Amino acid sequence: MAFLTGFKDLKKTWEKIKKSGSKRDKIAFISILSLFSLIILGLIIVPLHLYLSTLPSIRAFEEYRPGIITKIYDTNGQLIGQFAEERRILIPLTSVPKSLLDATIAVEDSRFYRHCGIDFPGIVRALWVNLKARSIVEGGSTITQQLSKLLFLTPEKTIRRKIKEAVLALQIEHRYSKDEILELYFNQIYFGHGAYGVEAAANNYFGKHAQELTLAESALLSGLPRAPFHYSPYNNPKLALERRAHALRRMVKEGFITEEEAAQVDQEPLELKRLTAGENEAPYFVEHIRRQLERRYGTHAIYRGGLKVYTTLDLEMQKIAQKSFKEGLRNVDKTFGWRKPEKATEEELALFAKEKRSRILALLEEGEVYSGIVVKATSTFALIDLGGGLEGTLPAKNIAWTGFKYSSTILKPKDKVDVRVVELDREKEGIILALEQKPKVQGAIVALEPSTGYIKAMVGGYDFEESEFNRVTQAKRQPGSSFKPFIYTAAIDSGYSPTYIIIDAPVIYDDWGEKWTPKNYDEKFIGPTTLRVGLAQSRNVVTVKLLEKIGVKKVISCAHRMGIESYLGPDLSLALGTSEVIPLEMASAYGVFPNQGIKTEPLSILKVEDRSGNILEENFPKEAEVLKPATCYVMTNLLRGVVEHGTGWRARAVGHPCAAKTGTTDECTDAWFIGFTPDLVTCVWVGFDEKISLGKDMTGSQVAGPIWTDFMRAVFKDRPIREFPIPEKGLTFTRVCPESGLLATKECPQVMVEAFLDGTEPTEYCDLHGSEGVPGKGLGLRLIEPQKKKELESPFNLELIPLEELLTVSEAPISISEETYSE
Repeated sequence: MAFLTGFKDLKKTWEKIKKSGSKRDKIAFISILSLFSLIILGLIIVPLHLYLSTLPSIRAFEEYRPGIITKIYDTNGQLIGQFAEERRILIPLTSVPKSLLDATIAVEDSRFYRHCGIDFPGIVRALWVNLKARSIVEGGSTITQQLSKLLFLTPEKTIRRKIKEAVLALQIEHRYSKDEILELYFNQIYFGHGAYGVEAAANNYFGKHAQELTLAESALLSGLPRAPFHYSPYNNPKLALERRAHALRRMVKEGFITEEEAAQVDQEPLELKRLTAGENEAPYFVEHIRRQLERRYGTHAIYRGGLKVYTTLDLEMQKIAQKSFKEGLRNVDKTFGWRKPEKATEEELALFAKEKRSRILALLEEGEVYSGIVVKATSTFALIDLGGGLEGTLPAKNIAWTGFKYSSTILKPKDKVDVRVVELDREKEGIILALEQKPKVQGAIVALEPSTGYIKAMVGGYDFEESEFNRVTQAKRQPGSSFKPFIYTAAIDSGYSPTYIIIDAPVIYDDWGEKWTPKNYDEKFIGPTTLRVGLAQSRNVVTVKLLEKIGVKKVISCAHRMGIESYLGPDLSLALGTSEVIPLEMASAYGVFPNQGIKTEPLSILKVEDRSGNILEENFPKEAEVLKPATCYVMTNLLRGVVEHGTGWRARAVGHPCAAKTGTTDECTDAWFIGFTPDLVTCVWVGFDEKISLGKDMTGSQVAGPIWTDFMRAVFKDRPIREFPIPEKGLTFTRVCPESGLLATKECPQVMVEAFLDGTEPTEYCDLHGSEGVPGKGLGLRLIEPQKKKELESPFNLELIPLEELLTVSEAPISISEETYSE
C-alpha cells in the first residue's frame, strides 16, 4: 500500500509541474526520477546478477565427459571385471529404442517437445494428480530440469535450488537441441543396482543391449528413475509391475500405443537376468590388473576414464582353477576336523530377515557355497535360512565328514554355517544342502602359458572379500623340494648326466664348529642313487651332495636366469628349499623347461585403450634364451620321472604327458606342487599365512597335488594329447641300466632309454649284472630287490657299502638347523 501511495503522490507532483512548472523544473524532476529509477533498478539487477553468477556455466555442458566404466576383458573378449564410480556405458540416441523413448517421455515429461525447459501446465497437472492420489505419482520437473540437476546441482530440496534448476533448464534449451538433451539424459540417469544410463540398465536387468529392449522391458525401465530402489524388480517385483502398468497407461494416454497393446504387455511376466553377486569373475587377477593400471595411469583414469583393458586370462580356465582350488582347500581343512560355529548376532539375524527371498533364490547355484543360519536341527536333518526366510534342508548324511551322526549334535539354532547347494529346484524352492566350513588354511594357484608368459588363471586366496592379499604375487614362502629342479638343471647344464651316481648315505657338515647332518624325508637312505632317482624320490641328501659338487653360486645363477628374482641364500641349505620365493616366479621359472630354454616374463595385460578406442599400450611376450634346449629336454625327462615313479604320481591322472615336482618344507609348513605339459605350467601352494604346520604327513603330494591334478585334468579333458618336443640337436638317446647308470647289457633285468646331453652319455657297459645273475666287478653296489630283502647290520638295505663311504665330513659352510629336512 505504501508503494501505491508513493506512486500516486509522484503522479500528482508531475501533473502540477506539467501545468504550472517551468522547463527547468520539468528537467529537474525527470532527472531526479531517472536517478531514482536507476537506483531501484540497480538494487534489483545487481543482486540478481550476483545470484545468477553463482550458477554453473552451461558451457560445461559441451565439455562434460561423464565418468564411464573401465572394463577388463579376458583373452577371448569376455568381461571379467570393471572399475567405476558410476557404472555407465555411453551410447548415441539412435541406439535408444523408440519404445523406451516414448515410455520415458510419457512418464517423465509428456510435453518435452513443446516446452522451453519449464512446463508450467505440467507443473499444475502434476500438483492436481498428486493431490488426488494423496502421494507423489508425478513430478513437475521436465527432463531438461532433471538433467540440469544431475549435471550441475546438488540434490538438496530448496526453493533456491529449484530456481537455479529452472534458469539452467532455460539456458540448456536455448543452446541445445532436444535430441542432444535426450541423449545426455539417457546416458546420465540412474536406474538402480549401480547402473547409470540405459545401456548399463538394459544389461543389468535383462542381459542385453538397450536397442534390443522390448516394449515390456522399456516400460519397466522408464519407471525406475523416480525411485530406483523402491521400484527395483529384484527388491520389489510387485511394485515394479505396478510401476510398469502405470507407464503403459501413460503411453496409451499420450497415443504412443493402443489399449490392446498395453493390455497384452501388462500380462507379460517379469523375465529378468539372474542377479549375480558381482561381475568380477577373477578378483585376485583383476586387482592385480588394477594395481598395474593405477601405477601407469592414475586413479581417475581407472574409475572414470572408461578404459578398455584386454588381458591374458582365460575365463573358462579361471573358473576351473577357482573350483578346484576352493574344493581342495575345503578338503584340506576338513582333515583338521569340525569347528564349533559362531552364533549369529541380533544384528545379523535382522539383516538376514531383511534380505529379499526372490533375490537370494536367483543367486543360488548348484555346487556353490553360501552362508546360512540354522533355524532348526534334529537328529536326521537341519533347516538352514539362506536369507529372507528362504530355507534349505541339510540331511544328516551330508554332515558325515565331521565324524558326527546326528545334525542336532553339532548344530543349534542361530548357528552361522557354510553350506553347499547340492540340489536346487527354483520353481518349488526345493534346496538340498551339504555342510561345509570356511577354511583357515590358505593357498594359491597360478597357470601360465610357457611359450608366451601369459597368465591364464590366478587365484590368490580362498576369499578375496576377506583377504585381498594375493598369495600368487605377494606371498614369500619356502619352496622345499620344489626348488630341487634348479639344482639338477645346473648340474645337467654343467655336464652331469641323469645316470650320475651319488651315494645316498649319512653325511656330516661342519658349519663353523656346528655339526649338521641332512636327512631325507623318510629318514632312510638308499645308497648309490642316480640323479634320476634322486630327483624322482626327492632325496635330500643326494641333492645336498650334488649342490656341494657343482657349487652354490652356479645354482643361484641358474635359478635367477630362469626367473627366480627373490634372494637366495648362498649355502647348502638351498638344496632343501629354505630360501623364500613367490609362487608366480616359481611358475615362470618352471616354464623355461617346456619352452625349450626360452624364458618369457609373466604377462597379464595385452592392450589398453582409452574411451575413444585409442591404444594407450600394447604388450608382447618378452623372451630370453637362458638354457640350451637339450638341457631343458633332459630336465623335462627327469621331471616326467617324478610323475611316473616318484612323489608326483598324482599327475598321472591328467592323462596327458606331464612333468612335475612336489615340495614340502620343515614341519609340513608349506606344500607345493608345480608341473607342466607342453602348453601349460601350473603352480599350487598351500599353507597357513601364519607359517604353522599343516600337520603330520601333509606333504606337497598329499595337499597341493589333488588341487593341481583336478585343475589340469579338467583343463585338458577334451584336448588332443601332445608330446614334449625333442630338440633337433644336442641330445643322445642311449639304452642304459637304471641301477648302474651304464650301458645296458642283455643280462640287465631292467633297461631304459635315457636322454643325455651330447658327450655325457656312458661309454662303458653295466658291470653290475653278469651272466646268470652273477654280480660284476665294477662299483660292487647293488640295490636288493624287495622280494630278496633281508635284515642286515647296515640299516640301508644295501650290499657291499663300506662304512667309511657312508660317513664323510665336509667343510662346506651351511646355515641350517639340525632338524631341517624336506620332501
